[in-house]
Order: sequence, then structure tokens, then C-alpha cells
Amino acid sequence: MKIKLTKRLKIIFLIVAVLIGSLYYIWYQDDLGAHGRLYPSKQKMCMEFALSYLRTIQKVEPNFDDQKWQRAIAIESDLYNLCQSELTDEALENFETKNIRLYLDEYRSK
Repeated sequence: MKIKLTKRLKIIFLIVAVLIGSLYYIWYQDDLGAHGRLYPSKQKMCMEFALSYLRTIQKVEPNFDDQKWQRAIAIESDLYNLCQSELTDEALENFETKNIRLYLDEYRSK
């Protein structure tokens, strides 16, 4: 048994498909906004967060120069390391801002 789709039926199917697609897109955007973006791995999330920090800080920090760039890299590195750390009390207690301290030590020695 072969079903012959008339032009009117094809248009109805197209409208229904567009409506379902639109509703799914609206739901997806609401979910993304409410729950944030999901990443395939913790490493990927931390890397994108760190790179996003560097790109953003360049645009929003007034009078951005080489010295501020070095500070931003030190902060970004420690943010990345913190993001990679385990979610245990011990790991958080032992976390140190090594890159920021290294930057400050170099700055103070000048």
C-alpha cells in the first residue's frame, strides 16, 4: 500500500516539523542557560575556562600591557590547576597558588 502525500499534507508535515524543532531549540537554550554548558571531560572544561579567562581579561582590563599579561597568565595557570584538582578536602587544603607566588617573587626581586 503506497501512501501518496498531497501538497497540502506535505506543508502540514513541514509546519509541524518546524514547530517541533523550534520548541526543542527553545527548550535547549533554556536548559543551557539554566544549567550551563556541559563538556565532554574535566580537562576540556578547564582548558576552555582558562583560555576564555585570558581572552576576556585582554578586552576588559584597562591599559592592558605586558606586565598585566604576565599577571593574567599566572592567574590563568592557577585557575586551570584549581579546576583540575580533585574535589576532596585534602586536595583543596593542599592547593597552592604556585604560579601567582612565582610571579610575585619575580616581581619583588626586580
